[in-house]
Parts: sequence; structure tokens; C-alpha cells
Amino acid sequence: MISALLSRFWGYLVAAGAFLAAIWAYGRSQKAEGRKETYIETLEDSAKRQEAGRNAVSDLRGAGRDGLIDQLRRNSGSW
Repeated sequence: MISALLSRFWGYLVAAGAFLAAIWAYGRSQKAEGRKETYIETLEDSAKRQEAGRNAVSDLRGAGRDGLIDQLRRNSGSW
């Protein structure tokens, strides 16, 4: 009885399995692509922050005492 049902619906079962496998593979590829985009955005953000830090440091090199005190006052609220 079961073999008769399986033989009749075997093609449909295989097609449904292939469809589910395709959906699963598509989902995994989209997940990997999203992970890759997030990694790239993180690298870009890190590079921008490093550049901003370098610029801030270069602004204070050679500055006098008044310039350093002004910078300290501007930064005191961000801690």
C-alpha cells in the first residue's frame, strides 16, 4: 500500500524536495552576501574613524598651551 502511494507520488516528492533545497541554498547565499556587506561597511567605518583621529592628533601637534586647553575643554563632554 505504501509502495503504491510512493510510486504514484514519487515525482512530486522529488520536485518538492528540489524546490525546498533551492530555497535553502538561496537563503544561505543571501545570508553570506549580507555578512560580506556588513564586513565592508565595518571596514569603511573603521577607516573613517582612524582618519578622523589622525586629523585630530595632527591639529594638536605643535599647538601651544592655550590650544591644548581649548581642545581639552571641547572634549570634556564626550567622555
